[in-house]
Amino acid sequence: MKKLMRLCMVAMLGLGVMTGCSEGKAKEEITIAFLPNETDSQASEAAYDMLKEEVQAALGDGVEVKVTPLDDYNAVAEAILTGTADIAWESGATFTSAYMQNENVVPILSYGPQGDPEKSGYNAYIGTNIKHKADFEGKSEEEKIAQLKGKSFSFVSSTSTSGCVVPTTTFWKLYGPDGTKELTSKDQITTKTNKEGGFFSEVQYGGDHQGSVELIANDKVYAGAYCCTYGDKYKDDLYVISQSFVPNGPMWVNKDYMDQVTIDKLVEHFTNLTSENAINKNFFNKDGGFFFEAEDDPSNYKFFKTDVDHYKFIIDMYKDQ
Repeated sequence: MKKLMRLCMVAMLGLGVMTGCSEGKAKEEITIAFLPNETDSQASEAAYDMLKEEVQAALGDGVEVKVTPLDDYNAVAEAILTGTADIAWESGATFTSAYMQNENVVPILSYGPQGDPEKSGYNAYIGTNIKHKADFEGKSEEEKIAQLKGKSFSFVSSTSTSGCVVPTTTFWKLYGPDGTKELTSKDQITTKTNKEGGFFSEVQYGGDHQGSVELIANDKVYAGAYCCTYGDKYKDDLYVISQSFVPNGPMWVNKDYMDQVTIDKLVEHFTNLTSENAINKNFFNKDGGFFFEAEDDPSNYKFFKTDVDHYKFIIDMYKDQ
């Protein structure tokens, strides 16, 4: 019933807004979905203030730009799908989960060193507590992954790229239909325990990267997933088992609720953004800047225009989730 009500709401909202878009009428209010970083809420709030300033500069004084805090990745996807938020910048997997429900949800911008799409990414990790290090020494990555069978494991959230989709795909490739064929559905990785035919003895979700890291560092689970610099605080307590390179998350919008003129203004502004012309001169700084979570120095980052094809890697992983 709730799903039916949501679909009806989307249809009604979409009808009204799409009519406006087809007439070329831009919205007078733009809302940015904001998922606070629990590790450093002050830094994330400052980052989204910077984003708000640049969106405002891109769209001009005739548009009121707002930032609304949300609880989790699912809430961000829902907000973009229903039009209660207009812009999101939360993970490639969160974008994909919304795109799989509505192909008018599209990525418009991403970033990377010198604006090179091939270098646009970050590291996703599977790690364990350092006290288990001896279990993995001298083994290949495939053998290390095999070591996790029957153990407890933590994901970040079901719509986290590096915290769920990527590690799930790692296990699926080895043990799914194209591997040993021990697994026939991905819920045997993400939900079911080995007593229910699953891969792990227990599956937990940290809720965010920091939550998953804390489960691993405190030995509440045998191993788990996380990304970027979230493990730095506990680096002496963690041992990395596997590492994957993941495309940086995009800025994404729903074309049912945003006209092309507004999209073009955003792309034009951000692809020309530099530390010299940014509203806040700290925007590209490692400390106190928009990219405060970056593993490397963001001073050479540039934004680039992107599209759905850039996230095919993640979309393909999501297709049989």
